[in-house]
Amino acid sequence: MMDNRRYIIDVLDITLNVIDKMASSEQESFSSAALAREFNINRSRMFRILKTLERRNYVEYSPKTETYKLGLKFLVLSENIRNRFNLRHEAEEVLKTMAVETGDAAHLVVLNGKSAIIVDLYLGDNNLQVATPIGQIMPLHVGASPKLLLAYLPSKERERILAHIELTQYTPNTITNLSTFRQTLNEIRRSGYSIDDQEFEIGVYAFAAPVYDHSGNIIAGVTITTPAARYTPERREKLIQTVVAAGNQLSRRLGYQFDI
Repeated sequence: MMDNRRYIIDVLDITLNVIDKMASSEQESFSSAALAREFNINRSRMFRILKTLERRNYVEYSPKTETYKLGLKFLVLSENIRNRFNLRHEAEEVLKTMAVETGDAAHLVVLNGKSAIIVDLYLGDNNLQVATPIGQIMPLHVGASPKLLLAYLPSKERERILAHIELTQYTPNTITNLSTFRQTLNEIRRSGYSIDDQEFEIGVYAFAAPVYDHSGNIIAGVTITTPAARYTPERREKLIQTVVAAGNQLSRRLGYQFDI
């Protein structure tokens, strides 16, 4: 069996031990000195670890008691994880139905920092399938759902990503001009769906629609991908209708109420 200890990053290992200690203990708060003794490191090093965690809102510092406790960031993360598990469960039937009705691959895609990630996939029954595997990370400027998720971000967050985005060219159809890309994102928001017209891979078309949670936030995109061999202008409109209906159905399952 491989010994993975040589790959361990010491300071990160200690930091995670600190988090585990704070999370599993009945004690609510800890001093820097107590944690330094607990893990047998000097107080200065522990202080820097805690201040780094505090800066990222993973711990909160009380000047009155000079102690630290876990921050609300963990509540946000746990809620996000819970929603993702619930999302996959609720999406299963919708994705399967899309795959059966179209014969093509149906994907569920969520944001992953400054990229997107495939979190679920169901294949259709056609022999030729174009599918992106679960766990695949995708840039936000190509692919139907990645573009859609970027388009629907709050404007400040969207612009922050656009300020640093690399519009890498994957095919001749990839949008590499920032002004043109902004126009594309505006069109996605106006139309309520997104299209990948062979931008990421030649011979592959994709269509995506947003998924809303009960609060009206867009938390995912549902996508159908089809090969050029089955693509026609008439089928394009049918696939757009199918994916939008699927996005609406999943949104309702998650508690979103559409205006009548």
